[in-house]
Amino acid sequence: MKKCRLFQLFACLAIVAFACSQLALAEGKPRFQIKVVPRHQGIDAQLPPAGAPPANLYAVGQWFGATAYPTVNTDGSDLWPCFGDSSSTGPNTDCPTIGNPSIPFPTGGVVVGSPSYTFSLSACDGNTATAANCGQTQTWYEDDSGDSTDDLLYSIVATQGTKTIADSGTVDFGPNVYGGLSPAADVIIYGDQTFGTLGVSAGPNNGECTANYNYPTTSDPAGGLFIIAANKTCSNPVAGLVTITATTEVATPKYTLNKKTGTYTVTYTKKYSVSQKWNIWLE
Repeated sequence: MKKCRLFQLFACLAIVAFACSQLALAEGKPRFQIKVVPRHQGIDAQLPPAGAPPANLYAVGQWFGATAYPTVNTDGSDLWPCFGDSSSTGPNTDCPTIGNPSIPFPTGGVVVGSPSYTFSLSACDGNTATAANCGQTQTWYEDDSGDSTDDLLYSIVATQGTKTIADSGTVDFGPNVYGGLSPAADVIIYGDQTFGTLGVSAGPNNGECTANYNYPTTSDPAGGLFIIAANKTCSNPVAGLVTITATTEVATPKYTLNKKTGTYTVTYTKKYSVSQKWNIWLE
């Protein structure tokens, strides 16, 4: 059974959002959650003002790793990543202990699926509507932008040569709540993923090439997560190299009203950006 692709963001304050793969020209039904992941003050770098990095987003790590699906938490969220928080009232009470013998899970720790370079083509070939996700993309970055008012944007694209096998479109999470935090926020964005058409070969916005969601928007500003389709046509994967590119941006949105439809389209002025690119191999 096909599982929703999951986009989740964690930081000192963290937004968690889901975005299902779309059939051509159709909207899915994303689910949303909010969690708080406090940082451990003992491991935070306290840079003097003169040595602080320039305002921007800085890549920390990226990979395609194992997913715990179909194992999930009681609230339906993914078992991994699971962040350390031993507080009984904390945001991650599904992961309060770790180790053997079991001890309170220290704040600042994280459990993730192990990353790999090679993956099974048959497992990752999302050529039917019931294809399961075969792995999980994870991108980590540090937000030194100091910008908490402009929108946080994210996209993840997988290609083989000139062919696109997955494209999330532009995911707008709304105002960047991570900018301006002290110490600077470490943020992870992750999503369960497969590649291909999901049984719909015609495009654009078929299969793992996500269609519009809550877009055009009904208000200015939007007031919630929305996705702008990239209008790409997804192909099924083949054996060989896959290049995955994740782009995270903080950008100023400008909404334009269509008086006939009463809806708004949006354009962006980019303020800060980080691109993270890596390869996996299907065999």
